[in-house]
Amino acid sequence: MTPESRPMSYSVGAITTFVMPHMQNVRGDLFGGELMALVDQAAAVAAIRHAGGPAVTAAIERVDFRERIPVGALVTCQAGVDFVGNSSMHISVQVYSEQVSTGEKRHTHTAHVVFVAVDEQGKPKRVPRLIPGSEEERERYARAEAQRQTKRQQ
Repeated sequence: MTPESRPMSYSVGAITTFVMPHMQNVRGDLFGGELMALVDQAAAVAAIRHAGGPAVTAAIERVDFRERIPVGALVTCQAGVDFVGNSSMHISVQVYSEQVSTGEKRHTHTAHVVFVAVDEQGKPKRVPRLIPGSEEERERYARAEAQRQTKRQQ
């Protein structure tokens, strides 16, 4: 049985992988589509963890490409649930690139993704309420709620 609520700190996900040659674009950097797949996977971990079961991508609302990630870098996508509706989960993903030989880490991308929890028939399913704990989590929650309201009014 899924609980009524979960703390924001419970609903996180992260994946890390090396950028390999088969993942590169024509400039020798991580191909944007490969990055989006990694972002989607990290967000899926956070969504499934929060929902306590299956969840699917409803929208990739925004991806901010700030810096290139070269082949050979270690890329980490850290996802967290920022806000929940009835069945939807608004998730932010921070992407970091690390030059393994030096340990230099850079925040290279940010993405915002929406997932929906689904039941066995693929129909939307209610998710636990989200409880922000820290001041930073309350700010993320308020920001995501405001963005959701703005989007609904469009």
